[in-house]
Amino acid sequence: MTAAGHPRSIFKRACERGNLVVAEATLRELGRPTLGELLELTILIASRDARRHPRVAARWLQRYLDANDQATIDDAALAASCLVALGGTRHEEAAMALRVMARVVSGELPTRLNGS
Repeated sequence: MTAAGHPRSIFKRACERGNLVVAEATLRELGRPTLGELLELTILIASRDARRHPRVAARWLQRYLDANDQATIDDAALAASCLVALGGTRHEEAAMALRVMARVVSGELPTRLNGS
């Protein structure tokens, strides 16, 4: 199978292009989506389907907390605040912060970015 036909590649391109229908259909083919993939879908839903955003955002927050056994109330509040900001005037900043949080939990980034 070529990269163009791989479900993860299709999902990523659909998110980049803002195609919610293709992203949701492809996500079902991924088996077990990563926290980051679920976040990308949440970000896309915030932009394309505001009615569904609160419920989807709450589910992502629960997954984030389940994946992060070291999460504090501060972590939960920051994630929740950023999820609420999706779809608004600070959408890009909120999405960037959430992406970093997901990458830290997934082990892709160190716990502290400033090295302290």
